[in-house]
Amino acid sequence: MSPARALPGADERLLTFEISDGLYALPIDGVLEVAEMCRVACIPSMRRDVAGVVNYHGDALPVLSWLSLCGIETSGQEANFLVITDRGSDVPRLGISVDRIAGLVNGRAPAAEGNEIVAERRSIDGRIASVLDPRQIVERAKTVIESSLDQRT
Repeated sequence: MSPARALPGADERLLTFEISDGLYALPIDGVLEVAEMCRVACIPSMRRDVAGVVNYHGDALPVLSWLSLCGIETSGQEANFLVITDRGSDVPRLGISVDRIAGLVNGRAPAAEGNEIVAERRSIDGRIASVLDPRQIVERAKTVIESSLDQRT
């Protein structure tokens, strides 16, 4: 799929996706790309259940598990991964796998002021969705990776 930034009005759209039975959403300006799931290679100094890396346009992109990021169990049937960035940046920060892309919906980004990944919960297409803050995902990923490396030394 082409980069999300090309969509008009991207600041008022959310990408919705499913993980296990849950519905989640991210502001589209925090998603650089939706890519097909590919082989995730091990990082020698890190547990496989925490993170791995994929070849993303010739660069190594860390892919973190939802379990390590925020305790969400996945189905094990992830079909895609989202390339996440800090909002407002074109630099890929990490990948996160998802079971299924639900689609794009109109909606404002959450006015996140805290330090939680889930910025708010709201109704989207008759379901309650957890709207995530990409900046907090990137920050939590840094913490998870650093603490995982500290445990290995």
